[in-house]
Amino acid sequence: MGTYIRWLYKERNMAYIYMVRCQDASLYTGIAQDVGRRMREHYYKKKTGAKYTKSRQVESLEMVWKTDSWAGAARLENYVKHLKKAQKEELIRHPEAVEELFGEKLKGERYEPCPGLNLQMFLENE
Repeated sequence: MGTYIRWLYKERNMAYIYMVRCQDASLYTGIAQDVGRRMREHYYKKKTGAKYTKSRQVESLEMVWKTDSWAGAARLENYVKHLKKAQKEELIRHPEAVEELFGEKLKGERYEPCPGLNLQMFLENE
């Protein structure tokens, strides 16, 4: 199943926005074309991982959305990063509300929640 999950979340021309929880309970938001690779970079603190997650151990993958453009993913990432923590937690609980929350700021871009994913799925067979 690990190979299937890795393939599924590396669709051609798709971009993903994700939120991970670190051991200090903080939330980190990022974007990737390959969610599995990015989770491994964060978790194993690889050179290509984010500076933020190198100093805070990633504990869980909280949410993933997919969209069909990198620009759209970057736009949503920026808006999510500027939310207060309580708002981020609410977005994790209600991922379908992303378009309602940000409205016209998203410029008509569609974001599809990808529920049921967890960090362990992407770390298997490493």
